[in-house]
Amino acid sequence: MTPLLVLGWIRRYWFIALGVAFLGTVAGLAAAILIPPRYTSSSDILLDPNDLHLLEDDIYSRAATGESQIIEVESRMRILTSASVLGRVVDTLGLASDPEFVEPGAAVGADARIAALRALGDRVKASREERSYIVTASAWGHTPEQSVILTDAVVNAFLAELAGADAQGASAASAELNQRLLELGNEAAKAETAVVDYRRQHGLSLASNDQLSTQSAVEINVQVDRARQVLIDAEARYAALVSGQTGSDAQGSTTLSELRAEYAVARQKVESLSATLGSRHPTLSAAAAELAALQNEIDNELGRVVEVAQNDLQRARDVFDQLKNVAAAQSTDVFTDETAQLELRQLERTATSAVAIYETYLTRARQTGERSQLNTSTIRVISPAFPPLVRSYPPRTVLLVAGGLFAGLALGLVLAAGLGLLGMLMRPLPKVAIQRR
Repeated sequence: MTPLLVLGWIRRYWFIALGVAFLGTVAGLAAAILIPPRYTSSSDILLDPNDLHLLEDDIYSRAATGESQIIEVESRMRILTSASVLGRVVDTLGLASDPEFVEPGAAVGADARIAALRALGDRVKASREERSYIVTASAWGHTPEQSVILTDAVVNAFLAELAGADAQGASAASAELNQRLLELGNEAAKAETAVVDYRRQHGLSLASNDQLSTQSAVEINVQVDRARQVLIDAEARYAALVSGQTGSDAQGSTTLSELRAEYAVARQKVESLSATLGSRHPTLSAAAAELAALQNEIDNELGRVVEVAQNDLQRARDVFDQLKNVAAAQSTDVFTDETAQLELRQLERTATSAVAIYETYLTRARQTGERSQLNTSTIRVISPAFPPLVRSYPPRTVLLVAGGLFAGLALGLVLAAGLGLLGMLMRPLPKVAIQRR
């Protein structure tokens, strides 16, 4: 079989090749007319993993390395085509009752929603360029306007899903913190109540502490030392008076000093008169009587001074004994207070720690509650969807007709060659060739 022989077969059956080519052309045109067109629109979204830093200590930790950021972007891209996002679109556009997505009578209720969700999933695609945070979301419809509506609905549902997820996470964290906050508040209140009850049971005032107790003990010891010195001075004075010492420091009486001075003058006068007058002279007798009266007054005053010194000595002893007892009792109280203060300090530390933790949780709960009201996402649509000018499927009519023509012509040529080959095989062999065999 040579090429010339094949060309001869094709020339013989050219009408078959031309007919099949015509049929292919008609089939291409029919496909362009009968196949429902698909129009695909797309929207570019910047999925920046670095959100706005509105709070000093956000509850969400953000990826720091490039690889982890790419992983986060790809995870969000997967959310774009997730059932949660597509379910929002189905509910928003009412696709569960759209016959284009759900065959009439095929499903109702939840089944219709699932069927619409699956049909929508076949229409939605998401892609990302390498080493880029830009994700392209696309959706097709049978009209340009429908493709734009579906694409915009998917993008809006995606943004709402991310914002809702952040807010829901913050709200859940806030609820957990508030629940724990109630427990911590009760614990802090119990700890503070324990401190107050312990103070009341042990008679400890708010100012009662080790420093005040020690200071009180020191002051009492100082008073004891002073009382001891006063007692020593009182004993020395009394002993001096009892022993007959006439020093001014021992007697300490101005009246007694004046009487002694008058007594010395009167005695000198009596001695002078005794030298010149007789013992029975009236002037000497008067002077002697005056001297005796002064001596009597001196004795009386001296007795009074001794009595006063004795009273002072007894009073000094009483004060000293009282202060010693107070000092001894205070020393016991100091040890008792120290033990009580140790237990009180432990209770106060527990209360302070509980209150500090409670206040920390309270601040954090308020921040988390406010965080649920904030949208810190930097995700934005950088290229909205536009109505496509040409359909994405099937190809244009010219391409389908040309493709049908070429396919039909090729098939016709093959059929023509096949018919020629079949005719050659079915033709009887010449007799000469048979005899030679």
